[in-house]
Amino acid sequence: MRGPFGFDLRSMEVFVETLERGSQTAAARSLGLKQSSVSQSLATLEEALGVILLDRHARPLEPTAAGRFFYDRAKRLLGEARTTRRELLSGAFGQLHQVRMALVDSLATAVGQPLLEVIRRHTADYTLTTGLSHMHGHALLTRHVDIIISDDRLENYDGLERHAILGEPFVLVLPGDWQGPVDNLRWLARQLDFVRYTPQSLIGQTIERHLRLSQLELPARLHLDNTFALLSLVDGGVGWTITTPLCLHQAGLDRLRVRVVALPTAPLARQLTLVARRDELGSLPAQLARDSRRLLEHHFLADLHRHLPWVVPHLAL
Repeated sequence: MRGPFGFDLRSMEVFVETLERGSQTAAARSLGLKQSSVSQSLATLEEALGVILLDRHARPLEPTAAGRFFYDRAKRLLGEARTTRRELLSGAFGQLHQVRMALVDSLATAVGQPLLEVIRRHTADYTLTTGLSHMHGHALLTRHVDIIISDDRLENYDGLERHAILGEPFVLVLPGDWQGPVDNLRWLARQLDFVRYTPQSLIGQTIERHLRLSQLELPARLHLDNTFALLSLVDGGVGWTITTPLCLHQAGLDRLRVRVVALPTAPLARQLTLVARRDELGSLPAQLARDSRRLLEHHFLADLHRHLPWVVPHLAL
């Protein structure tokens, strides 16, 4: 059965064998088929593809330009198929062929490099992307990635496994030389601009929802799509913002000239969670979650102990 592609593995095998053996008779003998079956398979393949693959007047048979192109692709696909079959028969599933991950920017900055070392031990190939969290969730659900670490737990979807990575509070960040009151955001917004995350980001949506629940409608002048730009404006004295300790760590607590205090409103926190499709990757998601927590404790917590020790008791690893 050819399906929507016009070919299947068996028809590719017949074509490759015919070309390499130089005749349909030799191919039939090699494959244990009748010569008429080989001839019919080749004719059906050419009809389905809409191209002539073999010059039947040449002896031995020669490929056409289309045939040469198809031969190269067919050899590669057949090689992958044979490798897959061997691995399935041997039960050699210890190392996954490919893992595709998507992380929030702040986590990729904090532990991305050592986390990649962990991934390399478990997979022959991998990809790692960052970007907006709501895009990560969509990519996981549409099978464009296999694992996400995000502030979107995808609670409304079944068939997923979830591993908590980090719980962290949101904090108020002001220019380093700010000496005024910090207990009234409405008053603060009249003195300095509120520097916002873009509403497309989950972190921005979380903050805006919190402000609405706190009955705070603040002027919307500055919207930035990444933490570095946002905290650079605060560092430069342009305004103030609301963000998280991990985002501050991402931007560089050693370099930032900012003042960080607790939010004067009701507490607000976010949870970073590793989410994967259940039962597809064996123990890898749980292992990556453990390693992520360990790496955060080693790199991130050490940084906070030096610069923001009062925040550490409010974190959950």
